[in-house]
Amino acid sequence: MSIIRSGYTNIKGRRVESGRRTFKTEERHFLHEPKSQKSQLESHHSHGTRKDVKVKMDRKLT
Repeated sequence: MSIIRSGYTNIKGRRVESGRRTFKTEERHFLHEPKSQKSQLESHHSHGTRKDVKVKMDRKLT
């Protein structure tokens, strides 16, 4: 969970937020599975969709 602290200042007699700092209590970590990623890349068929080829509507609905 993050702690957010705001800094305020007065501009023409009104309180205005001048800045915000975020303090992160936990280290950011991203888990991944390198063995499965490596085997996926070495497999013979392609994964996902090609962005340069339009997909037919009947393929999208199934």
